[in-house]
Amino acid sequence: MQKKFRNIGLLSLITILGACSSNNAAPYSFDEVENEKIGHLHGLGYPNGEDKMVIATHEGLYEYADKWKEATSRKHDYMGFSAVKEGFYSSGHPEPNSDYKNPLGLIKSEDEGESFEQLAFYGETDFHYMTVGYESNVIYVINENPNNDLTAGLHYSDDDGKTWTKSAMKNFNSKYISNLSAHPSESSKLFIGSQDGLFISSDYGESFELLGDPTMITFTTLTETGGVYASIESEALKLVSFNLQNSKLIDIKLPEINFNNPIVQIAVNPTDEKEITIATMGNDIYQTRNLGEDWKIIADKGTLQE
Repeated sequence: MQKKFRNIGLLSLITILGACSSNNAAPYSFDEVENEKIGHLHGLGYPNGEDKMVIATHEGLYEYADKWKEATSRKHDYMGFSAVKEGFYSSGHPEPNSDYKNPLGLIKSEDEGESFEQLAFYGETDFHYMTVGYESNVIYVINENPNNDLTAGLHYSDDDGKTWTKSAMKNFNSKYISNLSAHPSESSKLFIGSQDGLFISSDYGESFELLGDPTMITFTTLTETGGVYASIESEALKLVSFNLQNSKLIDIKLPEINFNNPIVQIAVNPTDEKEITIATMGNDIYQTRNLGEDWKIIADKGTLQE
């Protein structure tokens, strides 16, 4: 089985501030699901400091809290979806027949996607590798296509995209990555999952060191005291909780998942770290509320389950 990673080949940008207007004419809410089959899954998380888990798909947003609900409009293709305490940040493409330019650039929503602020790169950039600190709101991106505004490589912003600083990425030596993950509150702390292990930085990505063995990491996410990563080890899928304070690793029991269907998304409920949601390459979504003792499948091959 070959796990596909995007090459760190590297992204692009232009600064624009704005707000949405005529594109938001249709009523917006989360209501009964009409399209129960999801395609591409671009991210999941717990925005707005709530217990509702939200997924970003090719066809807009869905939320789950014991049952699924679907956004009734604004069905944008949210790439780089990152949940934060006040809402979410994202990139991506507007829904069909929208008046928005394509791509959306860097955007932020504080009302569950009913509207968003255009922070930067509007009509210019679609970010595939992006992460935002849940409380700090520091933004990290990998810029794959350089332009006059931003060179290729890793950059971060602590002022909602007004200014950017490039990071040197010293000692990061993997050609393929799975994702970026920013620490919820410590702005300088960034993790990168890769084909060659889990790399950690405590200086805004200036330098990295390898955490543990050089195993294939298919996704990682950070919590206040540590985090969770998914890996492929000895032809087996693993989900591991780690603690940065005492270096303790705990294997989390997984449901039966085929080896050819690796975990590609993870979200931990920031108000209850025993609640974890995972998604696989085949669009299966599972949720546990007791740290893996029991799992509930809430999407089966992209079909939403109640």
